[in-house]
Amino acid sequence: MFNQVKTKLSLLFTFSILCLLILFILLLYFNISHFINEKDRDEIQTFYNNEKMDFIEDLYDNDDHGMEFDPNRTVFYYVFNQDDRFIHGEETTQSLFGWIRENPLFTGESFTKKAEWKQKHFLVVKHPLVTEGYKHGFVILGKEITAEKHLIQNITWLLFALTILFSILFAFMGYYLAGQAMKPIKMAFSKQEKFVSDASHELRTPLSIFYSSIDVLIREEKENLSVYGQEVLQDLKIEASLMNDLINNLLMLARSDKNQLIMEKDYINLSKLVSSTYKRFIRKKQDHIRFEQQIECEVYLNCDENRIQQLLYILLDNAFRYTNQGRVTVSLKSENDKILLTVEDTGCGISQTDIPYIFDRFYRADLSREKGGSGLGLSIAKTIVEVHGGGISVSSIEGEGSIFTISFKK
Repeated sequence: MFNQVKTKLSLLFTFSILCLLILFILLLYFNISHFINEKDRDEIQTFYNNEKMDFIEDLYDNDDHGMEFDPNRTVFYYVFNQDDRFIHGEETTQSLFGWIRENPLFTGESFTKKAEWKQKHFLVVKHPLVTEGYKHGFVILGKEITAEKHLIQNITWLLFALTILFSILFAFMGYYLAGQAMKPIKMAFSKQEKFVSDASHELRTPLSIFYSSIDVLIREEKENLSVYGQEVLQDLKIEASLMNDLINNLLMLARSDKNQLIMEKDYINLSKLVSSTYKRFIRKKQDHIRFEQQIECEVYLNCDENRIQQLLYILLDNAFRYTNQGRVTVSLKSENDKILLTVEDTGCGISQTDIPYIFDRFYRADLSREKGGSGLGLSIAKTIVEVHGGGISVSSIEGEGSIFTISFKK
């Protein structure tokens, strides 16, 4: 139990820290990427602002400048007149102009776009050449951003690697911190567990003597007692029996906590066990409650017969206790690789706020206080199911009834 809680705390701590780390890394990545992109755009825009008038002059210069190639330049440009005819340009990558002219990506009055060509990355911008409302032509500018792209990719991989590294570190740290946090809880639980076990053992002997003494008085001194005295002894005997059941239940749970609960398993005909239990309950059911069964024949299970019978008694007893009128149904069927045992009633139901806690020890919903019981029944039922490798669940609507479903692996 404590290992499960420790693992859950570790996972919760790791997941929380990891979410914060991922959020931080994403913010860092987008900020760095945005900063680099803005730097490239500003560089191109500054170049355009400085060279704009020269571009316009080139449009009206009769000299044919044509295309120039300079690999040492940072920004390349291509100037066009208003008839979309190329006038002049300087490029940093040979044949780039032809690719840009033929690529349908670079269309429109103005744009800012990223593109990849021959494993190189480019930022390309188109600006109209306008003065005093008159459009002279346009210019396409850009720069190679391969280095910046690779820098962002390297940063991404670095951040990804750091995320994995810190996730592992946080997992170990979370596991250690969870272990430290669990120490005082585990110590307190161990003390409580030891107290319950020791107290239950110590109480069994005097309770047995007390119960036997009452039995002797009822049997041998009955004639010497008044009617009221006999009733008092009968009440004492009933209460002693209830106390004995409570102690036995506490001992069972204490052994289960220590993994010392002994199971005498054997392959039994579960259909016959459920049927016999159904027959015993139908003899003592109240007239205003219908008791129905839907039991599939020849269903076998490797289990402790006495414990499974105890499980059935707990669930059926609860069903009848909380059903004033209506129906109680017990069903058993084999489905794929599972055996499903269901106890359904049309009683008072369980509120949605109580459902998460009904299997806790000594937990009693408001309605159950009027019905008696120690609050250990469903906790014992869950323990029996779990030691058999099964699962138990409940669905309920307040005022309409409850369905308890137990599933065992074949």
